[in-house]
Amino acid sequence: MASVRDGKALLEDLSGSSVSGYRAPEWSLRGAALDWWQELPDLGFRYDSSRVPLSVIGDPTLPRRPHRLSGDFWELPPPVLWSGPVRMPLWGWGPRVLPFSLVRRALEELALEDAGTPLVLHPWELDPAQPRLRGVSLGHRFTHCAGLPGYQGHLRDLLDGFQLTSLETWVADQ
Repeated sequence: MASVRDGKALLEDLSGSSVSGYRAPEWSLRGAALDWWQELPDLGFRYDSSRVPLSVIGDPTLPRRPHRLSGDFWELPPPVLWSGPVRMPLWGWGPRVLPFSLVRRALEELALEDAGTPLVLHPWELDPAQPRLRGVSLGHRFTHCAGLPGYQGHLRDLLDGFQLTSLETWVADQ
């Protein structure tokens, strides 16, 4: 937990802003680490976004919508499309390869629910000249590279007309 505390302090020093949200690397709060979040409120975090309702990198039985884990501490799961055994991420490769109308409709439904859903965007997804990954599995290559050409414009079109707010603001308003 010391590395999380120190990392939070460094980010706050560099940005001049408080850090109130946490997300474990590769959404790693699963299995034996599922309850690790319990120490985060003591470090000043107001929400976590590390528990994913997908089978490959999380647990499909986890809630799909924001919920309180304890007191004023929230879990804000990343968005997924569909609720049955077949689920797709609405971040990363999902919006890059799924049909535009399907993703747009899912985002509109989340907006109507005021779902407090984190929109996850990796900076490298907007870099059309990023180098190819070497020595990684086919699955990692797919999730990293699929649908990258033209994604900047695609993302701009997907988000056109949405009123976005920060997760900090959403949590504070609850």
